[in-house]
Amino acid sequence: MLTKTRGIVLQQIKYGDSSLIVHIYTENHGRLAFMIKGFGKKSGFSRAFFQPLTLLDLNIYFKPARNLQIIKESHINHPFLTIYGDIQKTGITLFLSEVLTKTIPEEESNTGLFFYLYDAIRYLDEKEYISNYFHLFFLVRLTRFLGISPVNYFSKNNQILDMREGTFISTIPSHQDFMDKENASFFSSLLDISIEQLDTLPAIAGGKYDFLEKILQYYRIHLEGMGKIKSLDILHDVFR
Repeated sequence: MLTKTRGIVLQQIKYGDSSLIVHIYTENHGRLAFMIKGFGKKSGFSRAFFQPLTLLDLNIYFKPARNLQIIKESHINHPFLTIYGDIQKTGITLFLSEVLTKTIPEEESNTGLFFYLYDAIRYLDEKEYISNYFHLFFLVRLTRFLGISPVNYFSKNNQILDMREGTFISTIPSHQDFMDKENASFFSSLLDISIEQLDTLPAIAGGKYDFLEKILQYYRIHLEGMGKIKSLDILHDVFR
């Protein structure tokens, strides 16, 4: 079936001398893998189309049972203005694309998730200034779309986040998988605040690196196969 859809590039894997396998999160069909054979005028494809988090308009031959789908035509939906000219934005892009590759399941479309990703990527590109908390905000909000967000709210009586249970509780649990009051409060704030208000938040007591490690720990507890994020060191380097 020939169909049109928008897509967000998650990952590309080299296949042979001149081909790629590209994982794309599509608006209409969820996460799909595509075989791209060759580049240049003859094929009609450019490698620039398949850089991490590129926003595409796609015309595809879609078969639900096929492991590798086929792209007939692709065009960049939103040419990036700043992402690959700004070292911090590039680091954020590589980091987030790796996290998304490891966390978004291969399932039917989720338009809420697609629009969240699409709008966040455009915001990252279009805004001249991006808060140092942007990637933290992105990951905390993403928990809602992945179905792993805490089931209750931070409050005066519940100031510890039990990461195993995904609940805010009143006392430190017997295990080590928890966020203390400061990190739990910051996590809760990121769930509720708007992206434009990020820089109104106070500094995190333990630092944003420690908080990021806690978020990734939370992801690993709730999402099988998360594993190590290789681009984390790059992200730390660009923020030093």
